[in-house]
Amino acid sequence: MRKSYSLESIAMGVGIGLLATILLPVLKKQIRPATGAVATGATALTQGVRKWYEVTKEEIQDIVAEAQFERMKRSLDQEISEEEPHYPLM
Repeated sequence: MRKSYSLESIAMGVGIGLLATILLPVLKKQIRPATGAVATGATALTQGVRKWYEVTKEEIQDIVAEAQFERMKRSLDQEISEEEPHYPLM
């Protein structure tokens, strides 16, 4: 089946091609700084999230270490109190 092209569709194709040739360089100049700003923002956001993660991780590790120390301390105190001989007072 043969497709026929009208003069109107050919003119529209040529017009779109010319418009793209004119607009693409302009848009490229406008988009490049925006792309750099987005990349800079993404990097700053990533660093902020990493910093927050590290601080949170340290806080949780501190809480866990304190809880383990308190548990060990209570266990040792209990063992010591069970092993102490009870001498009568004279």
